Amino acid sequence: MSKILLLFLCALMLLLEPVAAVAAPREAATTETAASSSSRIGHRPNYKKYRGNSRHKPRKLGVFRRWKLYRKAKKKRAARGIPSVKAGKPVRTSK
Repeated sequence: MSKILLLFLCALMLLLEPVAAVAAPREAATTETAASSSSRIGHRPNYKKYRGNSRHKPRKLGVFRRWKLYRKAKKKRAARGIPSVKAGKPVRTSK
């Protein structure tokens, strides 16, 4: 779904005319226009957006991630199940 949405947005951006990218004379670039363009961008924080309560439902992992984790768990189970060092019964000795 996200790929389709991304392709749709790319197609939409291609159809739009780049009005903001049109070259303008140097006199037109005043501090007012520079200030308005910087305010249009807005604040972009370097931290994650607040998602409300921390008890949000996590998204289900994709097929390949689940498969990768399944293989990793299977490998871990196999490694833990059979010990690599074989030892005999413990022998009690009296002093």
